[in-house]
Amino acid sequence: MASQSALSARVARQPVAGQLVPSEPVSNDLPSLPESVATVEQRYDRAGLWVAIVVTFGWYLAGVAPVVVDSWLRYGLNASGAVTWLVFAVLGVVAAVVVLRGGGRGRGLPLVICPVLLAGSVLGALVSPDGVLGHFDWAFAMVGWFAVLALWRRQLLELIAFYAANVTAGGVILATLGEASRVNVGRFIALCCGISALQLTVFCGARMVTAMARRGAEAADELARTRSMNIAAEAVQAARRSRYETITGTVAHLLEGLAVGQLDLTDRFTRQEVAVAVTRLRRYLVESDEVPDQLWHELQVCADAAERQGIAVDLVAPAGLIPTLPVDVRRALTEPIIAALASTATKARITVVASPDEVVVAILADARLDAPPPSLHGAVESSHDAEGEMLWLQARWMSPSASPS
Repeated sequence: MASQSALSARVARQPVAGQLVPSEPVSNDLPSLPESVATVEQRYDRAGLWVAIVVTFGWYLAGVAPVVVDSWLRYGLNASGAVTWLVFAVLGVVAAVVVLRGGGRGRGLPLVICPVLLAGSVLGALVSPDGVLGHFDWAFAMVGWFAVLALWRRQLLELIAFYAANVTAGGVILATLGEASRVNVGRFIALCCGISALQLTVFCGARMVTAMARRGAEAADELARTRSMNIAAEAVQAARRSRYETITGTVAHLLEGLAVGQLDLTDRFTRQEVAVAVTRLRRYLVESDEVPDQLWHELQVCADAAERQGIAVDLVAPAGLIPTLPVDVRRALTEPIIAALASTATKARITVVASPDEVVVAILADARLDAPPPSLHGAVESSHDAEGEMLWLQARWMSPSASPS
């Protein structure tokens, strides 16, 4: 090196790769959170709804359809209830589709379907060839299943009210047709209790299982939040301990030397050591700052600390976009700069050349430095050169995925 301009030219000639590489993965020690309470509740509610749909249409196709066909063949189309069977099937499909899509919470679906179901139940009892309690009066027993689908998102009292209306209508028809004997009334009561008990079991059982799943999900979510808070608190404590140990290693021996009177502040090396410690402390304070470019922010703090000592620092704007770097890499890049600034007499010039897979930080100063500090990171290399009173020092980081230059 022949002159200061030659040192500056060396910095400008540093190779900078331009290939874009993916950023380093960020580790996450927090436990994965369980499914949200709403998701669990929706999943269990949907499972219960599918149970009701399968039972309803399974019984309707396997149990009721043969009865309709048999009645049709025996008594003709008008007495078979085939039209009612088809209308019920359409209403059931509509109710199932609407509820599966998340609808049915308002009054619209029940007000459209439930009156038609009641009318079909009454009509089936009136046209049945063997009366209300006969084999061919399937509508009275089947209508409650379709009401379960239509009222799936509604209150239990509404379903009970529908059952009461259906039972009342059936009882009136039983009395009107003159079939209200003691035996028939007993059979009618047993039929009403039997069909409504099974339907209410599916309706209420699904809600009980959903409620239990919701409470379990809430407990799991609370446990996960507590674990996350504990892990976060432990991480904060670990970071504080690490920072304390780092700061202690930087200034403890200096404070001990001052305390026992062994530290000679007139010595040049002692002053440099103190200056390095001060600058490191300033850098430690800003390492966790939320800024777009942390390395540049830390270099500004280092330059500011040197300027407070009367050194004229020219911090040149970065050439290229500085990638996001871990704190240990940033420390390894700034440590040589701190050492050079601590030994600078009057002036220094700091430059940064960056690309996605390479960062070069260099300083040119009127400084005396016997040897640059050792590298703190395996991916960071440092080099230096001196000519008279001028010192050129460089720290270079290369991404492990970058090809060697």
